[in-house]
Amino acid sequence: MPPPNLLILGASARAAAFSALRAGLRPCCIDLFADLDLQNRCPVQRLIGRYPHSFLDHLDAASPGPWMYTGGLENWPRLVRRLADRRMLWGNSAATLRRARDPEYVTTLLQAAGMSAPMLRPSGERGEAARRWLCKPRKGAGGSGIRFADEETFEEPSAYRQEYIEGRPCSLLYVGDGAQARLLGMTWQLVGVPFLHAGLFRYCGNIGPVDPGVVRRPSLQALGDVLTGGCGLRGLFGVDGVLREDVFWPVEINPRYTASVEVLEHATGLPALAYHARMFVHGALPPPASPAVIEKYVGKAVLFARADLVFPADGPWMAELRSPSSVVDLPGFADIPSAGEGIEAGRPILTFFTWADSPSACEDALRRMAADLDRRLFER
Repeated sequence: MPPPNLLILGASARAAAFSALRAGLRPCCIDLFADLDLQNRCPVQRLIGRYPHSFLDHLDAASPGPWMYTGGLENWPRLVRRLADRRMLWGNSAATLRRARDPEYVTTLLQAAGMSAPMLRPSGERGEAARRWLCKPRKGAGGSGIRFADEETFEEPSAYRQEYIEGRPCSLLYVGDGAQARLLGMTWQLVGVPFLHAGLFRYCGNIGPVDPGVVRRPSLQALGDVLTGGCGLRGLFGVDGVLREDVFWPVEINPRYTASVEVLEHATGLPALAYHARMFVHGALPPPASPAVIEKYVGKAVLFARADLVFPADGPWMAELRSPSSVVDLPGFADIPSAGEGIEAGRPILTFFTWADSPSACEDALRRMAADLDRRLFER
C-alpha cells in the first residue's frame, strides 16, 4: 500500500515536508518559496496570488488526503476553518487557534493554574515605569514586528504589550490530544543573533536537545496539560519562552508544527510527525518518553540578508542539490533559493545545520559557517 498523501500549506513547507517523509508519508506542498531542495523531494507549488487567502484557490487541485499548516496560518483562523471545511485537517481548529493565539486568554489560563506568565498591559495604558514592555503584533510570526514599547506603540490597537522577560530564549515541543499533552523535547532558541543578521527579536534557529531538567518550575508536563486542556490543542504544538534562572516563562504558543521539530528529530530520532499523524488517525498520544541520554546536539540557523542580494548559481549548498542524501541524514543546507533570485535586505536567505558534542560547540560551528557564507554571498 502506498504511503498516505499529506498536503502541507504555509509560508515555508520544507521542514514539515522532510519530517513527513521521515514519517513514511507522501507530502505535497504549497508555499511562498518552492525552494530547490524541496522540489528535489516532493511535488511543490509556489503560491500564486495573495498570501494566505490564495491557498483556497489551490486546495482542490492537490492529491486527495489530509492537510496541515505550518508557520503563519495560525494567525488566520477564519481561513483555516474554510480550508478545513473542504479537506480533512491534521491540525488545530479555528476555535482552538483563537484561544491559543489570544494573549489575554492564555495569560489568564496560566495565572489561574498558579504558573508564571509575563504581565500584559491594555492599549493606551503605560504600565509601571520599572518594567520594560514589548509591543507584539497580534498576527506576528517568527518574531517579526516585535519591538520595545515606547509612547507611540502603547497606542497601537493591532498590537499588545507584554512584559519583557530577560533570560535565555528556549522552545518546548509537545503533542496534545485536546486534554493532555506529551512533552517531546526542548531546545535553545537563537533570537536576534548578530552573526546571522537577524532583527532584534527575529527567530533565527535552534540548538538542541536541552535536558528539561534545567527547568525547576513549572512542571513542564503540567504546563503542557494546562495549555492543551485550556485551548483544546491537538497534534504538534510549541511553546516559546524564556528561561530565567531555573524558571520557564511562556511568552507565546505556536499551535502547529514548529521550527524546532527537525532539530529534535535529527538529534534524537524523535518521530514527531508520526506522532502528529497518529493523533489524528487514532486519537492516541505516544507513551511517556523515558529520560534520554543526549549523545549529540544539532544546530540549525537561518541566515538573513545584510544587504540586497541576487542569489548566486554556485556555492557549498550545491552538494545538497546534486546528490541529495537520505532525509534521515542531517543536511548541510536547506531552504535553498533558485539561482538569480532577488532577496531583499532583512529577508531570510537559507538555512544551514551542524552537529557537535555540546550546545556551545554547535553555536561556534554555526558562527563559522555564517562567516563563510557571508564572504561567499556579500564579498565577491
